[in-house]
Amino acid sequence: MRAFRSLWLALASLALLALAACGGPPVVTDATPRPTATLPPRAGPSPAPGIRVVVDATRDVHPISPLIYGVSGAGQDILGALRPTVNNWGGNPSSRYNWEHGTAWNAARDWYYMNVDYTNGEGGSASDRHIEYSLEHGAAVRMALPTLGWVARDNDNRNCSFPNPDGSCGVANMATCRNPGPIADPTRTSRPSDVAFIRRWVEHMIITRGYDVRFFAMDNEPELWGETHYDVHPACTTYEEILTRYLTYAAMVREVAPRSELLGPVTCCWYYYWNSAAGPSDRRKHGNQPFLPWFLEQVRKHDQQNGVRTLDVLDIHYYPETVFRGGDDPVTAARRIRAARSLWDRSYVDESWIKEPVYLVPRMQELIARHYPGLKLAISEWNFGGEQHISGAIAVAEALGIFGREDLYMASYWTYPPPDSPAFYAFKLYTNYDDAGGRFGDRSIGAWSSAPERVSVYAALDGPGGALTLMLINKDLARDQQVTLELRNLTLRGAATLYRYGAGTGTIIQQPFELIPGERVTLPMASITLVVVQPA
Repeated sequence: MRAFRSLWLALASLALLALAACGGPPVVTDATPRPTATLPPRAGPSPAPGIRVVVDATRDVHPISPLIYGVSGAGQDILGALRPTVNNWGGNPSSRYNWEHGTAWNAARDWYYMNVDYTNGEGGSASDRHIEYSLEHGAAVRMALPTLGWVARDNDNRNCSFPNPDGSCGVANMATCRNPGPIADPTRTSRPSDVAFIRRWVEHMIITRGYDVRFFAMDNEPELWGETHYDVHPACTTYEEILTRYLTYAAMVREVAPRSELLGPVTCCWYYYWNSAAGPSDRRKHGNQPFLPWFLEQVRKHDQQNGVRTLDVLDIHYYPETVFRGGDDPVTAARRIRAARSLWDRSYVDESWIKEPVYLVPRMQELIARHYPGLKLAISEWNFGGEQHISGAIAVAEALGIFGREDLYMASYWTYPPPDSPAFYAFKLYTNYDDAGGRFGDRSIGAWSSAPERVSVYAALDGPGGALTLMLINKDLARDQQVTLELRNLTLRGAATLYRYGAGTGTIIQQPFELIPGERVTLPMASITLVVVQPA
């Protein structure tokens, strides 16, 4: 699988091309902001000066979905080191993966519209290996199925859609459906793919091989086909095309794999949550209703009429504007850390062109409740950038803490934090902090900070009567912070251990820790601290 990982590493650096299309004017969305929660009232005497952190085992208690700790395209080394709970097969080339060939993709505009073999000649079935390695390491599998209508015919990178006179491959002057240029012959690189072809793949996975594939997603970012896959889909996708293709393929998968969960529409980014690539005229044809609410309502009506559910999980992607594509300079680093608030905070105005509150997880949960009650929510690709910088690590730690606290169902990092990077260690503090499978608790409990702009806190218990896991994040890139802990409705008599990663530590440090409520704890600047208290 080592060679196959080059697919995901290459796409991580090239994702900027696809994401550049996600910009656009602010839109009227489908929810009204509400005030943010405040620190609960204190009982008893005032704490010592400094930042006050309150943990209450009886407030805001709910299970944390184990599926929020996912990655994408991970091989055996990452699966063993991070122990993620989901391994996602997706990305732009998944739209053109030829399962019968086994090692043929086309990354389209992301890589000169070339056919490619990301396994470096390993042969066999790359998708089978992905599933087998994932299941061997205890990770659920999410597979993106091509619904675009074309897949790579071979893995020969001499075959490309826009060859130049000198034999090199071009990108058609970055033509898109909205700014068209040369029209390619799809058969130069690809062969037709239809429902019957993909059905045989699903039957291969579920029936022939007997794989336990938990999630099937209908393709990847179909709103961008007219840009990313312009060579085989030069028209802009519309509301109707995305819906029709989704329902056609999802109904087939439900027949073949009735126990698997169906995900869609796998929308890339903020602008396309509410619009199609076909522009304002397409939205007006549908009563000026934003895209995701319209899509959910149409699928719900279809399912009610046919008596079969074809959608289990609303699946979106999230790459925060500006910071994902930004550097590690002090201004961008601070903004990257603040951007984590866009996942939940109704008072945080996004600092990109969006310029309005995003509060992504609760917004989408409310959207589901209004338009297709009962669905779950997945963010099947997310990344805040800065993986080699402490700001990226803090953003990862914040995101995973927020996903658990806000009751997200599933999430997969894109692709995976590079080994031994700051982002890698931040992720590991949640999933394998002690190299022995130690994980953040599975039952979220109330936790609040009196200065959330400087220190965040997330708390969980590992089952009834289990260990307390307390994540403390000093987001200040220049100063230590003094924190006073107040623990409510918790009886702690067991041994405590501290696990910490911060700027300059190089790895996760571990040391015994005496947790004494009411006493000050120093959090080093730009650090992530996990305190684990075992039951007595």
